[in-house]
Amino acid sequence: MITRRNFIKVTTAGGALAAFGDVPAARSAIHTATLPETGFITEEGRQIPVIAETDIVIVGGSSAAVAAASAATRAGSRVFLAATMPYLGDDVCGTFRFVCEEGESPNLPLSRRLFLQSKNPTPLYIKTELENELIDNDIPFLYSSYVTNVLKDAQGGPAGVVITNRSGRQAIRCKTIIDATQLASVARLVGAPMTPFKAGKYDFRFVTVGSRALSIAGATAEEVPYTLKYKNKTLPVVRYTFGMEVKD
Repeated sequence: MITRRNFIKVTTAGGALAAFGDVPAARSAIHTATLPETGFITEEGRQIPVIAETDIVIVGGSSAAVAAASAATRAGSRVFLAATMPYLGDDVCGTFRFVCEEGESPNLPLSRRLFLQSKNPTPLYIKTELENELIDNDIPFLYSSYVTNVLKDAQGGPAGVVITNRSGRQAIRCKTIIDATQLASVARLVGAPMTPFKAGKYDFRFVTVGSRALSIAGATAEEVPYTLKYKNKTLPVVRYTFGMEVKD
């Protein structure tokens, strides 16, 4: 098995071998490019293409990000959405949260569309409906794109983002940035003040599909009123909840 670090070395060696024509030269190129004391390489300045100029850039692909994008568009703003995952709705699909909590009721057009039109919405159904929400509102979007830098205007305020993906790096200029990422990664880039984390005991949940509820020490289990069918079999969905002390 090749590790990520070895893969980078092999890839670099291959590029150097193509450039210099022999293995010793390739090894020399690797040694020269890598700074032993830091493990990083320096990169020359380069131009980054601007792929869009818009009013609002929304970073993240959660259901909240899509809701914000469509609401801003209906209010008259131009919007561009950059999703970090290769799909939309990771907050719902990634956690299997297809059933409302006790006391919750879908009361917005998008939430009703996601949870009430289908008796048992599947991950693919949620992803498709969120994608259609953007398409129906003419909102351009990209998948698998991560913000690496924030553009600044002459006064030092945020004026856009630089994203990276399989096509390289691109810049998007905007007037406003909405950070809808799970860990507020863009807000952290610009040094936005954060509420200090409060250590203590927190509840965590995970969901299983296909097996009945099991007895697990320190956790409670409940069968969710939601089922999946696969090859004429009905698969139960079980949600486990457990508490854990978190220091940071």
